[in-house]
Amino acid sequence: MDLRAILTDEASALNGVPKQSMKDFVVQKIATFIATGVLDVGDPMPSERELAAALSVSRETVRGAILILSTKGILSVAQGTRTVVASTEVGDLAVQSARFRDISGYSLDDVHEARLLIEDQVARAAAVRIEPATLDTLRKSIAAQEAASNDPVRFLICDREFHTAIYRAGGNAALADMAADLYSYLLDHRRRAVAQPASIATSIADHRAILAGLEAGDPEAAAKAFAIHETRIYTTTQQLLTQSARKR
Repeated sequence: MDLRAILTDEASALNGVPKQSMKDFVVQKIATFIATGVLDVGDPMPSERELAAALSVSRETVRGAILILSTKGILSVAQGTRTVVASTEVGDLAVQSARFRDISGYSLDDVHEARLLIEDQVARAAAVRIEPATLDTLRKSIAAQEAASNDPVRFLICDREFHTAIYRAGGNAALADMAADLYSYLLDHRRRAVAQPASIATSIADHRAILAGLEAGDPEAAAKAFAIHETRIYTTTQQLLTQSARKR
């Protein structure tokens, strides 16, 4: 299954809307980045080219999605300047907005434990079921991540696409949805974490280890690499929360 099919399946599973256009789905993707804290008011958007590469869609699709969001007042587009986030009031556009609000009420430890359990199952299933086209998509995603090594926002956009492609490759829509929801937990803190020196490079190395396990069709290796990556996310997020508490 290629990425276009994965995206279409994800949209249908999350919203119950079949045959959704790629443009509308990119609208939901961008709205979700805003709803979950990857993007905030005043943040410049990645360029059309960068966003198209991160989401594996055409620049025309990205351009259409940005136009829709600008007419709703969510993005601000001005000639000769970068498009910026104008509002976080995305309403029902974000595919995870309602569930994200529920997930945000859990503790970091609970979410960490849940992610370890669910991602273990997803990674093992993906190692057995993943298609060559999806592996190629993951390789391209890592290349896009490397191009975003100095841009935490763009990296997180690529990062989410990398994770959700693997969640879908596991073949269980319910587990994929749960994993995607848990991934979105405290993304505003995750954005701060990946801005730390060497953080993005370390995450990319983790992603390469995950990809190697999937390429080898090795469930144990894929699950182990996922666990190492998730534990690293947990540790850096915990450190940020502790630092924030000390400053109060």
